[in-house]
Amino acid sequence: MDITLTSVGASYNLKHRSVLGMLWLQTHFADDTWELICSGKVNLDRESSESLYADATAAGLSVSMVPSVVLN
Repeated sequence: MDITLTSVGASYNLKHRSVLGMLWLQTHFADDTWELICSGKVNLDRESSESLYADATAAGLSVSMVPSVVLN
Protein backbone atom coordinates (compact mmCIF):
# COMPACT_ATOMS: atom_id res chain seq x y z
CA MET A 1 0.00 0.00 0.00
CA ASP A 2 1.39 3.39 -1.02
CA ILE A 3 -1.38 5.79 0.04
CA THR A 4 -4.47 5.46 2.21
CA LEU A 5 -7.57 7.64 2.24
CA THR A 6 -9.54 6.89 5.41
CA SER A 7 -13.05 8.22 5.89
CA VAL A 8 -13.44 10.70 8.72
CA GLY A 9 -17.02 11.91 8.67
CA ALA A 10 -17.60 13.61 5.31
CA SER A 11 -13.89 13.82 4.46
CA TYR A 12 -10.95 11.45 3.93
CA ASN A 13 -7.68 11.55 5.85
CA LEU A 14 -4.67 11.30 3.53
CA LYS A 15 -1.59 9.31 4.59
CA HIS A 16 1.43 8.01 2.72
CA ARG A 17 2.34 4.40 3.51
CA SER A 18 5.47 3.95 1.41
CA VAL A 19 8.38 5.96 0.06
CA LEU A 20 6.79 5.79 -3.40
CA GLY A 21 3.55 7.19 -2.00
CA MET A 22 5.44 9.98 -0.25
CA LEU A 23 7.37 10.91 -3.40
CA TRP A 24 4.23 10.88 -5.53
CA LEU A 25 2.39 13.14 -3.07
CA GLN A 26 5.39 15.47 -2.91
CA THR A 27 5.22 16.00 -6.67
CA HIS A 28 1.47 16.69 -6.61
CA PHE A 29 1.07 19.10 -3.69
CA ALA A 30 2.53 22.54 -2.98
CA ASP A 31 5.63 22.77 -0.80
CA ASP A 32 3.78 24.72 1.90
CA THR A 33 1.39 21.78 2.51
CA TRP A 34 4.10 19.13 2.71
CA GLU A 35 4.60 19.26 6.51
CA LEU A 36 0.88 18.69 7.04
CA ILE A 37 0.86 15.82 4.55
CA CYS A 38 3.89 14.18 6.22
CA SER A 39 2.22 14.36 9.62
CA GLY A 40 -1.07 12.89 8.37
CA LYS A 41 -3.06 16.04 9.16
CA VAL A 42 -4.65 16.53 5.72
CA ASN A 43 -8.31 15.73 5.13
CA LEU A 44 -9.75 15.94 1.63
CA ASP A 45 -13.37 16.14 0.57
CA ARG A 46 -14.84 13.11 -1.22
CA GLU A 47 -14.47 14.58 -4.72
CA SER A 48 -10.79 15.46 -4.16
CA SER A 49 -10.16 12.03 -2.63
CA GLU A 50 -11.70 10.26 -5.61
CA SER A 51 -9.65 12.40 -8.00
CA LEU A 52 -6.43 11.67 -6.07
CA TYR A 53 -7.32 7.96 -6.06
CA ALA A 54 -7.84 7.95 -9.84
CA ASP A 55 -4.62 9.87 -10.55
CA ALA A 56 -2.46 7.81 -8.20
CA THR A 57 -3.77 4.43 -9.37
CA ALA A 58 -3.33 5.52 -13.00
CA ALA A 59 0.31 6.23 -12.11
CA GLY A 60 0.66 2.67 -10.77
CA LEU A 61 0.42 3.35 -7.04
CA SER A 62 -1.51 1.13 -4.67
CA VAL A 63 -4.18 3.28 -3.01
CA SER A 64 -6.83 2.28 -0.49
CA MET A 65 -10.01 4.27 0.19
CA VAL A 66 -11.29 3.02 3.54
CA PRO A 67 -14.91 3.88 4.38
CA SER A 68 -15.94 4.77 7.90
CA VAL A 69 -17.12 1.94 10.13
CA VAL A 70 -20.48 2.22 11.85
CA LEU A 71 -20.68 0.27 15.12
CA ASN A 72 -24.02 -0.66 16.63
